[in-house]
Amino acid sequence: MELSEATSDLLLELEKLSGGAITRRADLGVLLECGRSQPGWDALDRLSFFAKFLHRTRGIMTRIGRDGEGYDRLLDEFTEATARTRTLMAELLREVPEETRRRMTSTYLDMTPGSFDNLLSLCHDLSWYKNFLIDTHAGRKGER
Repeated sequence: MELSEATSDLLLELEKLSGGAITRRADLGVLLECGRSQPGWDALDRLSFFAKFLHRTRGIMTRIGRDGEGYDRLLDEFTEATARTRTLMAELLREVPEETRRRMTSTYLDMTPGSFDNLLSLCHDLSWYKNFLIDTHAGRKGER
């Protein structure tokens, strides 16, 4: 899928902001491109929220361990956020070319351990997009 100049520029900004930590650049670009117009804006904004939540919560869960206080509650919230993330991503991918949709679905949304790991890696990248929105106040419609 070809990316617009605006999306390519945004990817460069995200790479700078992250200090080069973006690992799934091309696929992040696909999602950003999908969110360039309505209704994609809303889905991408919500997706970035849940992605950042998943990324941070996974870190907390790893730090406290399964026996840590509050782990079970975090696991429930993590599971719910994962389901919402998967739904929002599928929603964004509805309008992309079939080949791209198939590749993204098998890479991130299939119910396999590998796809889940890939999804969490993409959530890390999306969390940088959420940081960008927060830092620039670009989350308001019409400012992209």
